[in-house]
Amino acid sequence: MLRSAILGAAFLGLAAPALATTFTFETAKPVDDSRVTVIGTVWTCEGTVCTGDMDRKKVTLRDCKKIAKKTGEITSFKNEKYELSAEDIETCKASARD
Repeated sequence: MLRSAILGAAFLGLAAPALATTFTFETAKPVDDSRVTVIGTVWTCEGTVCTGDMDRKKVTLRDCKKIAKKTGEITSFKNEKYELSAEDIETCKASARD
């Protein structure tokens, strides 16, 4: 009986959803839509600031480029612990839609 309880608890721990992290990006110009879906995330935008929850810990240049293609020039991309460097932001800007 105890063995079943331990196995059940372990299974629930593995099946629990990953904790999402809130990410924020800012654009050079206001985003046209109040909600934008990019990289499987629904971003809520007010003016030039958009926030969304992703199941990852760090910001990446790859994600920034995908967002920029849809929303325009990105001026910052971060979460509570990580932020793209100024150099990466410049690289990301090259991916922006015109």
